[in-house]
Amino acid sequence: MIAAAQATDVAPPSNVLAQVASLLRSGDVQTALVLSEAALETDEGRGPVADDRKVDAERTIASPPLDTLSFVERRAMGGGYNYWANVPPAASYTEDCEIGQRLAEEFIQFIGAYHNYGNATLLGSIIVDMEKNGAGRGHKIGFLNTINKYAMGGAYLKHATELEPEHPWQKCRQLGRALADALKATGEDQFAYVAPAESGSPAIFFGHLDYSPFTQAPLDQAQDFSAIFYDLVNLVELAEASLDILREMDYTRADGTRNTELDRVSGLQNILCSNLGRLRESAAVLDGPTAWVPARSV
Repeated sequence: MIAAAQATDVAPPSNVLAQVASLLRSGDVQTALVLSEAALETDEGRGPVADDRKVDAERTIASPPLDTLSFVERRAMGGGYNYWANVPPAASYTEDCEIGQRLAEEFIQFIGAYHNYGNATLLGSIIVDMEKNGAGRGHKIGFLNTINKYAMGGAYLKHATELEPEHPWQKCRQLGRALADALKATGEDQFAYVAPAESGSPAIFFGHLDYSPFTQAPLDQAQDFSAIFYDLVNLVELAEASLDILREMDYTRADGTRNTELDRVSGLQNILCSNLGRLRESAAVLDGPTAWVPARSV
């Protein structure tokens, strides 16, 4: 069965419906909501099209022969297809259900990739031939229950006209859990501190769990790292003062040649001042009333 018009897309579009249904089946309702909301926004962003026939032509996708499906074969006599062929009974009802489920997943993947008008009636032909060719009860239950789960996902998308946007705090918690898992995967005792946007600080600070600003402990065990920050401030000022002195020196020797060694020292000092300045900005998180305490003391 081949559709009349050729596809305009090089590759089949992703099957959002199948992804949403799979997420709902696994119980991940929140992710399914986000995915379905994104799909609706994409549809709304396409805008009106003047000619519906042009839209139909663009969305018509060429389908390969139906016997691409493992359970469909072309009839030797009379033409057409046998839509439930070469599916022998298994040793048990459970195994029959698993076979039906697997073939339904194959069917869903096929119509998701080649969602044209011809394949829109394919399910009915399969059901008729399942009865005609003596499909087992397990085959029917496994196949149709799987189709039903995907249909539930489609029905949800059809009737979900107003999806509640994700609350910023909910998004922060999800990102926080993902960051925590990533830090755990490093195998080291690390923590991360995320600074709000436009705070003037680097977006994320990383540190060692031995000293965490989030741990409660007696004040006599707390570590105040403000002194480190101010030591860096003094060090930056010292380095910049030395650079000023170097800039005021005469770089010409008595014989009129350039003092290249002094040039090199001045260049290195300039690099040192730049790096110390960045280090001072990063260490600003150590300044303030926060008491850092060893996590192992709790």
